[in-house]
Amino acid sequence: MSQPVKLSDGLVLDARMAAAVMERSIAGQVEFWARLGKALEEVATGQQMAVLQQAGTLPLSEIIETVDKPAGRKRLTEYLSSRPFPRFSPHPKLAATFVREGADGRKVVGRFKRGVFQPLVKQRKNVA
Repeated sequence: MSQPVKLSDGLVLDARMAAAVMERSIAGQVEFWARLGKALEEVATGQQMAVLQQAGTLPLSEIIETVDKPAGRKRLTEYLSSRPFPRFSPHPKLAATFVREGADGRKVVGRFKRGVFQPLVKQRKNVA
């Protein structure tokens, strides 16, 4: 039974060029690559599992269970600090507020609104 699959234009173009050289159809080339990838993955799976176990990968259930505990917050902080700039970290005192750190070291406090970081504007007191 065949099944339609969406593929990127780049992959289809690569398959078209390789198929012409190898005298296969485009679909045949993609299937060949898929079988080859599957075979390689089966060989690598044992090695990957060993690497993941050494890296201390946790089961999803444990990650969810500890998400709002010190261990979960530590994992989040380590992950966020490994990301490229700008980096975001939870504000230590203000709920639902984050600190954005730029590559220059400048820090800005703000919140996300509809997926966009909005700096908090300090209200100035009127002096009468």
